[in-house]
Amino acid sequence: MGVICNDEEKEKRETEDNNTEDSSIHSERNRFIKKRIDEDIKYEPKNKVIISRSKVTIDTNLITSGGTNNPYYEYYKIKLLGEGSFGKVFLAKNKKLNMNFAMKIIKKAFSDIQEDEKIMNEINILRKLDHPNILKINDFYLTKDEYIIITEFCPEGELFYEIKNFAPFDEALAGWYMKQIFSAVNYCHKSKIIHRDLKPENILIAQRNKKRFNTIKIIDFGTAILFSKKDKNLTGSIYYLAPEIISKNRTYTEKCDIWSCGIIMYILLTGRPPFNGATDEDVLKNILKNQIDLEKYPLSVTSSKAKNLLKKLLESDPKKRITAEEALNDEWFKCRQVMTKETSALFKVKNPDILLNNLINYKSDNPLRCAVLAYLVHNNMQLDQVHDAIKLFNKLDINGDGQISKDELYIGLKDYLEMSGDELRKKVDIIFNNIDTDHNGYIEYEEFIRAAVNKNYFLSTNYLRFAFDYFDRDKNGYISFDEIKQVFFANEKNKKDSKAKEQLLKCFNESDTNRNGNLTFDEFINMTKKIIQE
Repeated sequence: MGVICNDEEKEKRETEDNNTEDSSIHSERNRFIKKRIDEDIKYEPKNKVIISRSKVTIDTNLITSGGTNNPYYEYYKIKLLGEGSFGKVFLAKNKKLNMNFAMKIIKKAFSDIQEDEKIMNEINILRKLDHPNILKINDFYLTKDEYIIITEFCPEGELFYEIKNFAPFDEALAGWYMKQIFSAVNYCHKSKIIHRDLKPENILIAQRNKKRFNTIKIIDFGTAILFSKKDKNLTGSIYYLAPEIISKNRTYTEKCDIWSCGIIMYILLTGRPPFNGATDEDVLKNILKNQIDLEKYPLSVTSSKAKNLLKKLLESDPKKRITAEEALNDEWFKCRQVMTKETSALFKVKNPDILLNNLINYKSDNPLRCAVLAYLVHNNMQLDQVHDAIKLFNKLDINGDGQISKDELYIGLKDYLEMSGDELRKKVDIIFNNIDTDHNGYIEYEEFIRAAVNKNYFLSTNYLRFAFDYFDRDKNGYISFDEIKQVFFANEKNKKDSKAKEQLLKCFNESDTNRNGNLTFDEFINMTKKIIQE
């Protein structure tokens, strides 16, 4: 990989010139894009349950509402990571945090509104998803000529190369990967999203383990669609296409993702795809035939439970094919070949008492402070201190679906706290309602992390300046209440709830100690530091 020579001043000037020529966000193209953003923010998965509409809602749409500054004031490019027809991906460093991110730069196709929609589709879907095994979007920018998407950086490469170098895997390792994949896919499907291009090249290794029990992230939601949308275009990679997609009717349901998961599982266990051929046409014919020899080595020495799961995943009839939730709870994951002492040790938490104490004492009564913490945690998920919190999240997430229900929290805390019954239920209710700040009836991944981690870490001047600049939308050195509304009312529930505005104004006025209608940086610091004082 070649190193890209930086010329920050040149990049700043070029972007500034572009913004001047184009009148930036007010162009017809960007009005179209903004309309897509607004429409997608309104989308609510059917499984969402609103507990209380009297609280200010804090969700991932709020903390990834689009960069308002020149991106090259915030980041500088280090080196090229990859490129293709979609554009280029660079390793980039955030100047304030001194932390690495991935920067995806896509040139605008000025005559192609459909291409615009595809890119904004990926941005909006990534903004909705909050799961430990799905790549996080940190920010995005729209310039005259480019889309710039900032995501977390996964330094260890694609699962594809892990397979190429080490497959076939034993069942414990294959099970470790498939559990993470099914958890992410189940979460997508519960959110009414179909990925449509699941393959090892679209799965990155986020954290490497000495014995190759690596943590993975699913990427590339550019071709993903909502359940409600119909699409007859052939989408996906040939070896992973489900039979119903290459048939004459070409129907897409979430079950096409399940077929792709079956292909990935087969490859993990054997090191080769189940359907091959000299040409693409041969591959497609073999997919339709669906003739798999499960007694050929190495499947001949694989457990019957693994082969039974493969059959259920690679069922030609999508109506008979199992769901992601059923796959996630399959008996294969409980058998001795998968649940070894080694895999059990991966969930061991070093300091559970400290993390649990942080959970119990977390307060969400001040939405401004909660939003600041949410923004800081969202942009710093790769920190070492977060890893133990992630392990505790996975331990409490009993069914592995990437969310913690109230029952799961009750069962988990019962193992740690010396209480049960009604006493514990009341305790769980308080903890749950404090942490569930998006009011969807579950504790999401980032909600849990921001409640469990040590808040002191985020109170350094660099981190607080980073957060202050996010809320200071016009970059004048102060935060007005209009800027607070601009951030919080990106969420439709907040916009429609008069009590949300009242609560925000009350919190703002309490923090505006000099009563001048703006928050200075010092006032912002004092407000945020109360996170650990109350």
